Amino acid sequence: MFSIFNRSSPPKISKASSENHSLSQRVEIAKFVMQNSVNDFFGGWESDDIELLASFRPKALPAPKNGEIIDWLGIKTNSKYHAWLNVSENNFFVNQELPVPDDMVHAETIEYVALITAINKAINFNRKTFTAVELGASYAPWVIAAGVLAQRSGFKRINLIAVEASESMAPEIIKHAEMNNLLNNDSINLKSIQGAIAGQDGIVFFPKVNVAGDNGAQIALADRGRDYRGLDLEHQEVQAFSLETLLKDSSRIDFLHMDVQGAELELLNNVNFLSTLDQKVALFFLATQSRLIEGVALERLGSLGWSLIRERPTIFKQNDRTKDVNGWTLRDGGQIWINNKLFLD
Repeated sequence: MFSIFNRSSPPKISKASSENHSLSQRVEIAKFVMQNSVNDFFGGWESDDIELLASFRPKALPAPKNGEIIDWLGIKTNSKYHAWLNVSENNFFVNQELPVPDDMVHAETIEYVALITAINKAINFNRKTFTAVELGASYAPWVIAAGVLAQRSGFKRINLIAVEASESMAPEIIKHAEMNNLLNNDSINLKSIQGAIAGQDGIVFFPKVNVAGDNGAQIALADRGRDYRGLDLEHQEVQAFSLETLLKDSSRIDFLHMDVQGAELELLNNVNFLSTLDQKVALFFLATQSRLIEGVALERLGSLGWSLIRERPTIFKQNDRTKDVNGWTLRDGGQIWINNKLFLD
C-alpha cells in the first residue's frame, strides 16, 4: 500500500471572490483537500494515533550504510526493494518523520497503526510472547518490523511467520531479517515459507514477475496466461497452504497482516479460513483490493463479532482491460479488525 502526498500550500481566496460567491470559499477548501490529499481524504487514522506512533519512535536511528533505507522506527531496508526512489548502492535514504499520511516509501499510516496497536496491547496485558504473521509478505516488511519492535519492547519470546509466493522474493525475507539483527537470537523464531495462502492445501499458480517492480501479482487456481488485471503473464506452480496448516503450531496470533492482491475474496468466503482466524487471531490488518472485498469483510467479520476500528477505502476506476473488479484498483484500501474474543483480554 502506498500513495504520494502533495504538500502544497493552502489556496489563497480573495475577498472579492468570497463576497461574490458565498459558497466559493467552502468549495475551494474542499477542492484543495481532495486534490492535495491524493487519495488520503479518508486516511484510516485518528488524531490519537499520532501520539501512539510517536511513543514507539526510538531515541536515535542507526547510522545508515550505502544502499539502505532507514525508516522512522530505525528499521533497515535494502534500497533495491524500492528502486523507484533512485537510491543507488553508493547512497542511502533516511526518513525520521512519523508516517502520516504515509512513510514516503511503501506504506500508509493505517498499517503502522495496526502493528503498533497490536504490540501496545500485548505490552499493556504483560504478555511474554508476541506472534506476528504476514501473508503475501514480499520481503516481509511487517513481520520484520514486528520483530524489531517486539524485541525492543522486551518480549521473552517472538514468533514470526512470513509467507510469500514469489520464488525470487522469498529468500529476501531472511536477508531482510539479518539486516535488522533478528537472526541468531534464541528468543526469536522466524519461519519463512515460499508458498501461498489459500482456502485449502494444494497447488496454485503465481505469475513469473519481479515483485520488486510489480507488487500486484495474484495467485490463480488454474494455469492461465492472462491475470486478473488483463496482463499476459507466464505462471508457475506454487504450493498453497490453508491458514489452519500455517498456524497449526500457534495458539494465538497477536498480529496478522494480509495483502494478497485480491485473493482475499476467496479466503473471506472460506469457512475454514474464517474459523481459524476467529480462533487464533487477535488483530487483523486486511489490505482490500476492491470495494467488493471490503463489503464481504464487513459482512463476514462483523457476523463473527469482530470490530472494525480503522478503515481506508479502495480507490478504483473501471477499465476495459478486465471485468475482474480487483483489476480496477488504483490504490489498495485497508481495514483494521480486532477479535473481541482475544484482543480485549
